[in-house]
Amino acid sequence: MKVSTGKFLVLPIILCYANLAYCFQKTLEYTDHSYESTIKTVQLYPDGLNVESVLAPAASKIDQSRNLILEFDDLKEDADYYYVRFIHCNADWTPSDFRSNMVVQGYNEFEIEDFEFSSEAKVNYIHYRFKFPQFKKSGNFLAVVYRNQDKNDIVLTRRFMIYDERAITGARVVRSSSVGNRLSHQRIEVTVNYANLKSTDPKENFKVVVRQNQRWDNAKYGLPITFLNENSKVITYRNLGEGNDFAGGNEFRFFDLSTVNFTGRNVAEVQFINNRPVARIKLDKTLSESYFQNLDVNGKYYIRDREANSSGITAEYVETTLSLNIPEQRSSIYAIGSFNDWRREESNRMVFNKATNLYQATLLLKQGWYDYTYWVDDPLDPHQIDRSFFDAENQYEVFVYFRGIGSRGDELVGYTRLNYNQRR
Repeated sequence: MKVSTGKFLVLPIILCYANLAYCFQKTLEYTDHSYESTIKTVQLYPDGLNVESVLAPAASKIDQSRNLILEFDDLKEDADYYYVRFIHCNADWTPSDFRSNMVVQGYNEFEIEDFEFSSEAKVNYIHYRFKFPQFKKSGNFLAVVYRNQDKNDIVLTRRFMIYDERAITGARVVRSSSVGNRLSHQRIEVTVNYANLKSTDPKENFKVVVRQNQRWDNAKYGLPITFLNENSKVITYRNLGEGNDFAGGNEFRFFDLSTVNFTGRNVAEVQFINNRPVARIKLDKTLSESYFQNLDVNGKYYIRDREANSSGITAEYVETTLSLNIPEQRSSIYAIGSFNDWRREESNRMVFNKATNLYQATLLLKQGWYDYTYWVDDPLDPHQIDRSFFDAENQYEVFVYFRGIGSRGDELVGYTRLNYNQRR
C-alpha cells in the first residue's frame, strides 16, 4: 500500500511555528555569553570616566558606592524592553541557595531604561547602559539580561564579583618549581589570614580561586592548602607542584581601529565597501623565541572613536580581517581576547586559505583598541604561535570564598589584585 509521508510532516512543522520559544529554547549558561548574534560589545566594569575603569575587573566591594556598569549594543533598528536579574553563585559558578531578597537591594528585576540609537554609523545599533544596584551579600554573581520580562528569552549573561574584606589576602608571583616550566610559567603563592571569621574546619570552609588577566577559561579553582596555623589563623597555598602554575604567555598582539579615515597602529588598510567600513590587520607570524617587552592592556579592549565625542553611539562596526602566515596545522587555531570572552568558537577560528597559504578570520568589531592572541587547540602546547615567558606582564586576582556552618552558599570574603612585572 502506498503511504504519503507529507501528511505526517505537516503537524510537527505547524507545532514548531506555533511555539517558537519551545523549538529554539535558550539554555542559561553560568558564563560570559551572548545568546543572539546581534548582541555585540558587552562590557562590565566599575563606574568611572577613564579608560582604566573600563579595563578594570568586574569586582566591587560590598559597601562601596562605586557601582558596576553594564554596556552593550544590539545591532537592530528598534529598541527592545530589556530586564536584568541577578543570581548568587558559589565559588565554582554553580547557583547557591541564597534567595534573591537576601542578596540584592529591592525586587530582583530591573528594567534597562538608559539606551540611545547610534548616530552617523553605517551599521545601525542601539546602545544600552545599566548601573547595577547595591548588593547585600558578597560572592560570585551572574547578571542575566532578558527580553520583555520573559526569563527564558535570555539575551546575555555576565559574571561579576561582590567582595568584603573579612579575610586578609596576600599574594606573590615566583618562578615555577618545575624545571621544565621555569622559563615559561609563573607560580602564584597565596596567604590568607582569617582572624575575623569563625571557622571550625578551615580546610573545608575556605576555597581559593586565582585567575589571570580576567580570564575564567584558565582559572585555578580550589588551590590546595600547604600549611595551616589554627592558632594564628593563617593559611598558606604554596603548592610546589604544577597546580599553582600559569603559563606566562607573551605580550598581547594589538591593533588600533579608533579611526576609519586612516590606518591606525598595526592596521594595514581601511576602506569602505558597499558603504560599510572594512579593515585588514597587518600580517601576523609566529613570534620570536626571545622575549620582547611591549605595552599592552592584558588582552582587554576599549571603545574609541577619534572623530567623535561620544564613542558609544558614533563608533562604526568594522569588518576586520586577521591574517596569520604559518603552514597549515592539524590543530585548530583561534584568535581570542576579551573581545570574544576568550571563547574558542567557529566565529573566531582561523581558516586556512589554500589560495593565499594564510590563516584568516573576519570579525565584526566596534571601533577601538583591541588586544588579542592566537591559541592553538593542542593541549601539549597551546602557546606555540605566540610563545610563553616567565617575564611577561600579567594581572592576577585572588578570590577567597568562605562557607560557614549552615550557610546557603559561598561568600567572597577576601580579594586581592596583583600586577606582575607591571610597566604601565
